[in-house]
Amino acid sequence: MSNPVAKIVDRHLKIWNTRHAAERITGIPLTYAEDVVIGEPAAWFSGFAGIELAIKAVQAQMPGMDLAVTGPIQTTGDMSTYTWALAGKDGNPVVKGRDVITVKHERIISRYVFFDT
Repeated sequence: MSNPVAKIVDRHLKIWNTRHAAERITGIPLTYAEDVVIGEPAAWFSGFAGIELAIKAVQAQMPGMDLAVTGPIQTTGDMSTYTWALAGKDGNPVVKGRDVITVKHERIISRYVFFDT
């Protein structure tokens, strides 16, 4: 991965797929800005505590599922977008969507989530 945004997205997904809170909490400040904002259709989260809360909620609702990028990462300026899927060990996605992220100083400062319907 020579694309710097791809490396950031890889770190982001690793954090969201990590089941151990201590490992997530260590990686969050390396990947997200302190005042990061996450906008989802049904909820908004902010800051490091907000990220941890969002991850816990997804993992509680869909245990054993992992997020993976499913298409190319497209970048314009400091904004990037990519498609993703949340799937179990069998690889069948239960949810698909698109993220739009803003990156500054190698950290995600905003992430907006769009679910496929």
